[in-house]
Amino acid sequence: MQWTNTKNGYGWLSIALHWLAAIAVLVMLVTGFRAEFAGDAGDRAARAALMGLHISFGASVALLLLARVVSSYVQPRPTAPEQAPFLQFLSIATHQVLLIAILIQVVSGPLAVWSGGRAINVFDLFALPSPFAARNQGVHEFAELLHAIGRWALIGAISLHVLGALKHAMIDRDGVMRRMLAPAKA
Repeated sequence: MQWTNTKNGYGWLSIALHWLAAIAVLVMLVTGFRAEFAGDAGDRAARAALMGLHISFGASVALLLLARVVSSYVQPRPTAPEQAPFLQFLSIATHQVLLIAILIQVVSGPLAVWSGGRAINVFDLFALPSPFAARNQGVHEFAELLHAIGRWALIGAISLHVLGALKHAMIDRDGVMRRMLAPAKA
C-alpha cells in the first residue's frame, strides 16, 4: 500500500488529508458565512450558536489542517501533466494560495477569539484558555482582518482549484483527477 507520494502519484496520506481538509474547509466556510448572515439579519442567538459551532469545529480540525499543509511541503510532488506555461504557473500559484490561506485561517481564527478576551470552547466539552490576560483590541482587529483575507483567498483559490480539476477531468482527460482518488498502481 502506497502511503506517501511518488513522482507517479499521490499516496494515501496525501489523498486522505486532501479530502478531509476539503470537507473541513467547506464546513468552516459554511458555518462562518451563515453566522455572519445571521448577525447581519439581527439574529444574535443564531449568530452565537453558529459561531460556537464554527469555533468548536475549527478547534477540532486545526491539527488536521496543519497536517495537510505540512504534508504538502514535506512530501515529493507527483510529476505535473504537460500544459501551457501559464496554466502550469496558475496551478502552482493556486495550490500555494490554498495552503497559505489554510495556514492563515488556522492561526488567525484562534487568535481572534483569544485576543477578544475569550477561551475557545470546544463543543462544551472543554475550553482552550486564552494566552492573553485581557482583551487586546489591536491584536483582535488584526486577527479579524487576516481571517477575512484568508476566507476570501480560500474562496478564490478553491474556485480556481475546482475549475482546474474539471478542466483536467472533462477537457484534458489526462488522469489528474484519478491521482487524487487513489494511488497509482505500481
